[in-house]
Amino acid sequence: MVSWRIALVRLSRGLILYGLFGLVVAVLGMGSLLSVAGQVASLGSRVGSEVDGLIATIDETSTVLDDAGSSALSFAVTLERTPPTIRQAALTVTNLQSNLRTVEAQLGSISVLGSQPLAGVAGLFGQMATDMNGLDTRLGLIADDMGDNRDALLNNATSLKALGVRLGSIADDLRDGSAQDRLADLRVLLTLLAFVLVALAGLPAIGALGLGFWLRHELRRKGRAAVPEAGRWDGPDGAAGE
Repeated sequence: MVSWRIALVRLSRGLILYGLFGLVVAVLGMGSLLSVAGQVASLGSRVGSEVDGLIATIDETSTVLDDAGSSALSFAVTLERTPPTIRQAALTVTNLQSNLRTVEAQLGSISVLGSQPLAGVAGLFGQMATDMNGLDTRLGLIADDMGDNRDALLNNATSLKALGVRLGSIADDLRDGSAQDRLADLRVLLTLLAFVLVALAGLPAIGALGLGFWLRHELRRKGRAAVPEAGRWDGPDGAAGE
């Protein structure tokens, strides 16, 4: 009988210790998870404000790129119209140079009484024609370069507009708040895990603690009620008492 009482006393102590340890683990775990959930919520708030600033910056960048693309496209149209004009000017220079040479020759051929009174004027026309040497070629090269620049500018305009559109799409994706929603879901999950931890560790610990105290109470009550023949009663730990 005494050995059974000792075993029950030890069992009650073990249940009480297990219950206390389980409660401590449950409280610490719940506190840790709730603390992490609070940090996640704070992080979500900071991310939300930073994302708003990032969205504003991306929107402005997208607008600037789109405007730059439009400006480049407009200038490319101007460049598209310029080379034909320059080539026409080069052709005009060529014809003018030829006409000046013709006038020079005609004025230089006029002779009055054996003299050439218009020789000086003819020399001026010849000088003008000489000054125009190579001008038509240089104008043609300029027209070709402007045509190449127009093609490059058109490509740049297309790239700038496409980049602006992509940045606008990124801003729209960020504006949906998917990152903030994921952080909010994580916070809810951590909170649920905290309550699950309490349920898994706390409830059995509370049950064990209650059972241990109840068992100790019953042992003490029955120990006081049982009086042996020698006028002694067994204590809750199995030792003899007065």
